[in-house]
Amino acid sequence: MSRVIETMAVVKSIFLGILSVVAVLMVLAILVRLLENWITFHPWREFEFKPENFGLSAEEVRIQSGGGDTIHGWYFRPGKADAAVIVFFHGNAGNISHRLDLLAPFVRHGLGALLFDYRGYGLSTGKPSEKAFQEDALAVWDYLTRVKGIAPERLVAFGRSLGGAPATYLAAGRKVGRLVLEGSFTSGRDFSRRIFGYLPLHLVMKNNWEVSRTLKRVRVPVMILHGRLDEVVPFSLGEKLARGGSAGQVVFWAVEGGGHLDLYAVLGESYYERIERFLEDG
Repeated sequence: MSRVIETMAVVKSIFLGILSVVAVLMVLAILVRLLENWITFHPWREFEFKPENFGLSAEEVRIQSGGGDTIHGWYFRPGKADAAVIVFFHGNAGNISHRLDLLAPFVRHGLGALLFDYRGYGLSTGKPSEKAFQEDALAVWDYLTRVKGIAPERLVAFGRSLGGAPATYLAAGRKVGRLVLEGSFTSGRDFSRRIFGYLPLHLVMKNNWEVSRTLKRVRVPVMILHGRLDEVVPFSLGEKLARGGSAGQVVFWAVEGGGHLDLYAVLGESYYERIERFLEDG
């Protein structure tokens, strides 16, 4: 009888242990679901800089996106009629004013650009989400091709960090000339493991950010840059993303000494020279 009681006690302890683990996972899942957008998006409303601070002249634009929301941005006219036009997708924090130092040399070299804020960032209305990012990407493409009359093959989808997701989405769904990804990742699932380990909390997330899967549908030349010392998006995810592209389609640039999105500061002029050469030659 005592052995039976001991066995039942062990079974009960195991059962209670399993219940405790399940309860903890459920609480974590609820918190992740509720706080996902707060964790993911860090928009700034105030501008710290304007184009004139960098000696640039820009046209202020407002573009209609999904749900009646308005996208705000700056359009930099290309220096030559056939020059490439960069559609710039910034990361999850700040706003377009924080990307002017990176973009300015491209504009000075004669390239055109549209630097815009996703919904909920800067002067753009609405709230950010993966779906909103995708709709915003299509809206800016429509604006550039239909309103500005720019040939789609002149457009360069340039995504940095989280911006790699909507940039790749655009390149897969609309005609563009080139795709450039810097400090991006393969998927929200892979990136979540950096935060949660192998807990399957990605299953409850609203946003998937399937960059690698979307990249398989891209049919134009792709350049992927990643710093070997990236402290936010592991270098291994950049390598994995590059391997997911079609053979001969992807140029992978591993930057020695580069961290997360500081590659233009680390490399200096060679950063711009190599990207511009890629845009010209493919």
